[in-house]
Amino acid sequence: MSAFTKAARFVGDLDDDFYADELQRDIWNEASAVGFQSLLWIGMIAGAVLPFAAGVTGAWVALGIFVALLTVANVVVGYARARGIDMYTSQKLRRSRIGVLVVLYLVGAGGAGLRLLLHYGHGRLAPILVGAGIGLVGGLAGVVVGIRGRRRQARQAERAAELAEQRAFDTDE
Repeated sequence: MSAFTKAARFVGDLDDDFYADELQRDIWNEASAVGFQSLLWIGMIAGAVLPFAAGVTGAWVALGIFVALLTVANVVVGYARARGIDMYTSQKLRRSRIGVLVVLYLVGAGGAGLRLLLHYGHGRLAPILVGAGIGLVGGLAGVVVGIRGRRRQARQAERAAELAEQRAFDTDE
């Protein structure tokens, strides 16, 4: 068991006797998913509003919220992956709710970035915006390439497992 998995099990208190009952475990897992998703939505909405409603301070708070949310989301995805589940290969990412979350994130992060650039830029705004645009395009391209690569790896692993199963079946006959 990796250090990450051990730490996640400790943080989640997953070795508690509470998890011995399967029904309790399933209901708690569903409740935790609802709680995580609620936190995600509340944070994304707050992060999208703060740069516009609370100025520079709101922009900094929004960035802090986004860092916290992305950290938690990566822990969730990382733990699932460590346990053999890769959400990027097992569910459709082109869903309206994900689109809304992405829009909220872009509005909030873009608003925070713009608010901070206008406040701290002092005449250097054009080169900063060009750099930010290049970084945005490069980052999005990296995400697309990464997701496609993971999906390709999962398909290859699935094909290899099917082939191994077929070979085992053929040798049993």
